[in-house]
Amino acid sequence: MPLIELRGASFSYPGNLKPALKPISLRVERGEYVALVGPNGSGKSSLLRLLDGLEKPSSGLVLVKGLDTAESANRQELRSAVGLVFQSPADQIVSTSVEEDVAFGPENLGLSRDQIAQRVDAALAAVGLEAHRRKSSHFLSAGQQQRLVVAGTIAMGAECLCFDEATSMLDPEGREAVLGLIDRLVAGGTAVVHATHDMNQAARARRIVALDSGALVFDGKSRDFFDPEGPVPPSLRKRLGLPDGDAVARAAGLEPIPGEQPDSLASRIASRLRGRSAGPGSSSASTASAELSRARADAVSAFVVESASHSYLRGSANEASALRDFSISIPRGAIVAFVGRTGSGKSTALQLLDGLASPFAGRVVSFGLDLGAKGTDLRSVRVRAPLAVQRPEAALFERYAGDDVAFGPRNLGLRGRELVDRVKSAMERIGLPYAEYRDRSTRGLSGGEKRSLALAGILAMGGEALLLDEPTAALDTDSRARVMAMIAAEAAAGTTVVMATHSMEEAALADLVAVFRDGELVALGEPERLFYEDYDPSWGIARPYAAEAAAHLGREGIELGSRPLRTSELAAALRGITAEVVA
Repeated sequence: MPLIELRGASFSYPGNLKPALKPISLRVERGEYVALVGPNGSGKSSLLRLLDGLEKPSSGLVLVKGLDTAESANRQELRSAVGLVFQSPADQIVSTSVEEDVAFGPENLGLSRDQIAQRVDAALAAVGLEAHRRKSSHFLSAGQQQRLVVAGTIAMGAECLCFDEATSMLDPEGREAVLGLIDRLVAGGTAVVHATHDMNQAARARRIVALDSGALVFDGKSRDFFDPEGPVPPSLRKRLGLPDGDAVARAAGLEPIPGEQPDSLASRIASRLRGRSAGPGSSSASTASAELSRARADAVSAFVVESASHSYLRGSANEASALRDFSISIPRGAIVAFVGRTGSGKSTALQLLDGLASPFAGRVVSFGLDLGAKGTDLRSVRVRAPLAVQRPEAALFERYAGDDVAFGPRNLGLRGRELVDRVKSAMERIGLPYAEYRDRSTRGLSGGEKRSLALAGILAMGGEALLLDEPTAALDTDSRARVMAMIAAEAAAGTTVVMATHSMEEAALADLVAVFRDGELVALGEPERLFYEDYDPSWGIARPYAAEAAAHLGREGIELGSRPLRTSELAAALRGITAEVVA
């Protein structure tokens, strides 16, 4: 008997004519590792909620250990067997201390005090939080909070864990920690269903299940899913993308290995190209960077921060320093990426620029206005430079999507055709066709669609700057590309864009990269320098895949003659070298 089985199960949200899931049949066996993929709105989160029993199927059956999830009498046993880890761990934390939160589930199962203690100890050990057991759960990093939620689920005795984009808000170290935890869970016999938009992560699973528009379109082995000649529809493969190393391996004349790390791929490439390298050449990026530097020197700053420091709960026993002696000058029309570990100060820095947080020392100037000066109208500052917070979808409140986007510009005095044009333009630029989405219920949108809608609301403000905190988190490949294209277009039109991101591939597209570590700005420069000669592993950030692979190739004696930051650039360089080898 399979651990989980769906027999023609479908699901529709109340009030939505379009089903979230069309009839689906599949099985999840004990100890199996399944990656669940699909574009935003394809039904991944809905499917996980069916597996966990949070939702009942509209038709068909969902069975967990042979028990019908639609039967209320089975609820407690079902919740113990299958645990769901949301994208935002804070939504699942119920107690103020770590060990109390882990104990919450077992206590509700009616276990004895000794049994609860044993389960808490084992769960904390499994996720590596033993040293934090008496720490306040609200002062953990995002990665630690995610592990805390997993510990709580393990303590319930779960035989299957479902992860819903559980790594999308984590820094590279936190992401690897959770992925390593998933590997250990599977090795220990726990089944895992991991919904993800990251094809590198999906490639780690033995099996991939793909959804599109609520329908099951693929269920099979990972290598078959990524095979260009395989059964996956080309249109879906294009929207989801491929693992980073795929195009690079093919350019070097090698068979791709899904999920291969840069060092391993570089070693394989070097073995094939041993003794051959590109000429010394010159990187076109270097010339462009020099021109950018000259233009930047003449630019008028959009934001100036001088020796600013900020602490949360200042003066209390729980005071936490967020930023220390932070100084930066951001040119108008530039794209600046804030990067660093979770909790390094990126979000606080964005809030300083928007006036949502005030420094207890130093000063912040936004478009010539000192935010700490008496009489400064902070509302006008925020209209001029609106901030999309880390979870902008949580700020959606209007019933219909179009009305939510219209809220900001309507409060700026726009009416009639001017208002409609502003809303339509913002929604179209972010990839939400106005005619299709304007009357959609905001509550019925997928997580990715909600995030896109919230970004459209920021765009509709028509500000001179955009402050974006993790703008592409939880978006599929196609939507991420659209957001980054929008950012490039806004900057080309003169808008200043400052974004915090855990994606180094996105940071590489910026004019400047600012690296934060432990509340301090430790590096600032153009990505070509930061990710090559200036790179410091102690920053706690990964390099872009292409830069990491190129660095390993250099150690193997393969000189590219350029400093690629994108896999397409690395693939192009390798095609040239490979052509020489073949010749």
